Parts: sequence; C-alpha cells; structure tokens
Amino acid sequence: MSLKDSFQNLYKKMDATAKTRFYASRRLMLHTKFSTYTVVIISMAIILIALMQTYGIGENIDTKYASVIQIFSAIAVLVYSLLIDKNEYAATAEKMFACASKVSELKQRMHPLKEMDNPTEDQYSAFQKEYWQILDLYETHANNDFTGDNIRARLDMTEFYTFSKPERALKRIKVFRLYVFDFASYALVLGALFWVLKWLWLG
Repeated sequence: MSLKDSFQNLYKKMDATAKTRFYASRRLMLHTKFSTYTVVIISMAIILIALMQTYGIGENIDTKYASVIQIFSAIAVLVYSLLIDKNEYAATAEKMFACASKVSELKQRMHPLKEMDNPTEDQYSAFQKEYWQILDLYETHANNDFTGDNIRARLDMTEFYTFSKPERALKRIKVFRLYVFDFASYALVLGALFWVLKWLWLG
C-alpha cells in the first residue's frame, strides 16, 4: 500500500469515527432525557395512586392490587435511577461529542494532505499518533453498542461508501430496528403504567 493510500485510509477512519461518535452522542442524550422523564412520570404515578386511594377515586382503587402496583412502581423508579447512574448517559454523551469534535478538527487539518501526490512518512505518523492519542483520551467503548451509529455514519460517507438503493434501504431499516430495540424499554414501561392507571381509574 502506498503512503497516499495510507493517508486515504487514515482519513476514512477519522471520518467514520467522528460521525459515529456524533450520532452516539445524540443517541445517549436521548437516553438521558427518556430515562429522566420515565423516572419522573413513574414517581408522579405513585403520588397519583396514593391520592386516588386517599379520596377513593377510581373503580378499582380499593383492590389489593393498587398497593402491589405502588410497590412495583417504586421498584421501577429505583431500577431506572440505578441504570441512569451506572450507564452515565450524559457524561458518556459529552465524551463522545468531545472526541468527535477533536477528530473532526484533526480530519480538517489532514484533508489537504490526503490529496497530495507526495506526502511524507513523518506527516502520516504524526497524524496517526495524534488520532490514537485522541481515542485513548476519550475511550468510552465499555458498555455501548455503536452498530446503529456506525451504519448511519457509513451511509453519510458517500465519498468512501457507495450503496445501491436497495442496500441503503436495508441499512436504514437495520438502523431503525436497532434504535427501536435500544429505546423499547421506555415505551413498554410507560405503556404498562398508563394501562394500569386506566384500569385503576375506569376499571
């Protein structure tokens, strides 16, 4: 492989890394919002059930299941609070964004050189070293799945990846499926909660 090809490959890696981590940052920020909203809504539901019991409001509020529902709701709040603390969505999203910004800046500085016919080995080594230093500084791979984010990045990288319309459609469907699976727990929990509240209120 020629040195020019090596420059092209390194630039391609930088481009993929920056775009992937930008998308990952946005996804993790959504997790931060949805997790927080879920905890708040469940907490409000617990208070609402307690008020319904106090004033005897609701067709099924006097059943023994009302207390069981309150207990499970309290457990759900605890579980989501622990998940938020463990996954550190907000902190990880900030690291992802910072890493993507640094790599994008490095990529812009490298862009003129990748088209040169005679780049030097020292130039390549310097950019490669700085790239790996950035990745080491913002290492965040531990418990995150970047598959969907990486596919979205490659779909944007028309300079390096060419997909037919059917391939592009299939990849978009895969991304959608991965994202739905990633965020499904919020919809399931809140859907079940609203159904329970409806049952307590209307029977």
